[in-house]
Amino acid sequence: MNIESMLYARKEYTMKKLKIGFAAGFMDGFSTVGLDLFAKYQKELDRMSETLGFETVHFEKAMMNIRDAQQIRRELDEKDVDLLLLFMPAYIIGDQVYEVMKTRAEVGLWAIEEPRNQGPMPIASFVNLSQNASIARNYFKGGGRKTKWFFGPIDGPLFKTRFEITVRVLGAIKNLRDARVAQIGKLADGHINHYNDVRDIYRRLGVDVSRDYEVEDVIALAEEVQAAEAQRELEKLTAQTTRSRIGADKIEESVRMFLAIRDLCLENGYEAVAFSCWPKLMPLKGMSGCLVNALLNNAGIVAGCEADVLSTVSMLALRYLTGSSTVLMDLPKFDLEDNTLMLWHCGTSPFDMADQRGVKLDRHYFADYTSDERLKDVGPTTDVVFRPSDVTVFRITGEADGFYYFTGRTFDGRKKTFHGSRGWVKDLRLYGEPVQVLDLVNTMLVHGLPHHYPMVLENAGGYIEELCYWLDLKKVPKIPYRDYLYVPGSPREYT
Repeated sequence: MNIESMLYARKEYTMKKLKIGFAAGFMDGFSTVGLDLFAKYQKELDRMSETLGFETVHFEKAMMNIRDAQQIRRELDEKDVDLLLLFMPAYIIGDQVYEVMKTRAEVGLWAIEEPRNQGPMPIASFVNLSQNASIARNYFKGGGRKTKWFFGPIDGPLFKTRFEITVRVLGAIKNLRDARVAQIGKLADGHINHYNDVRDIYRRLGVDVSRDYEVEDVIALAEEVQAAEAQRELEKLTAQTTRSRIGADKIEESVRMFLAIRDLCLENGYEAVAFSCWPKLMPLKGMSGCLVNALLNNAGIVAGCEADVLSTVSMLALRYLTGSSTVLMDLPKFDLEDNTLMLWHCGTSPFDMADQRGVKLDRHYFADYTSDERLKDVGPTTDVVFRPSDVTVFRITGEADGFYYFTGRTFDGRKKTFHGSRGWVKDLRLYGEPVQVLDLVNTMLVHGLPHHYPMVLENAGGYIEELCYWLDLKKVPKIPYRDYLYVPGSPREYT
């Protein structure tokens, strides 16, 4: 099996499908018209499962007593169902609903419109939705039972989009749990603000972080890569990029290190790597890890910079939520005149983020300023201007218990930018609301948020909101700018 098919097989194996249980209940004394819809929607969900990529576990007989409810709950847990979608074709006794909501699965509550608008109440479905949402909130002590409500026909505005978001989000959470991330090398010198206890990451998110490999290990493995394999990858790279000011030896070294890390991921089941290019890689090899990370991201293996583990985990979450490439940014400039900011980093962008100018392999900016002869040809970087697109920056922060995100749009306004991977962003929104760039910057600085910004070229705001709802992550509050320091109106939720 060649390396490409190995990678494909690994991704097919590790991307676990969401498992959805579809059940209903019924109380004698109501119209049975909703039961016909229950049977119809079983087939409709099966069709949706093919496009959205989930599995369905059907409970074809509507529960009518507590014994039915107990049996459904047992089967849900025995079959490791991730989401119970409880359909209300008519009123369901609350005791039965309480029983099935004891399942380990997350819970969705789905009601439908009354089949007529006058005369005897036919099904009381929305009445039952109100009751069951209240049971979830009030009858489970300690904060209540999380649920999401749905209403109306399966192709209607209050079901289809809401359901698709939930499938995407719970699928991302399922794949985050027990995902493996490799930290290769120590945190970049001075980046102590990126330190995290990996036990918190596992406790909160289920992501397992390992420190089994050092930069020296990767260098040694890269030397063992077969020349023919490296040459094939170099030919592909040459066809996709241009070059400026960077030696062919540094490009070949990057390709070999990419192949070595890719093999490590295949062999050990790593979904992502947080790779440290300095302080070791630069003095040891006179190169940066930028192109290595870009190639890994091209290949679908999330790769974060400077051994920043929690940013890498955030990139992995974005990847699972959107299916798109991600990259790790810095924020070097903002502009009050047009309310924009620049996202930039040394040069790790995956190739599909480039605008019509494409990808140029170039030196790292250190080469222009260093007095160290070993770094005069340091690189390669991917010199990229981002294509015009929606953009989302999202990071899990704190002790893996908090988050923030903002959205905007990259644009080509011919504004000056630094060499590297970069783009100016306009139409800024914090948590979906328009925000002044100075308020956004102030929020980041006053909260002391880590200075890395995981990014995807999509608007993923709705997915992120629901992801963090299910994961119980706290939202970093906005702190509008003032010339003076002040106490915000709401208490600071975490440090």
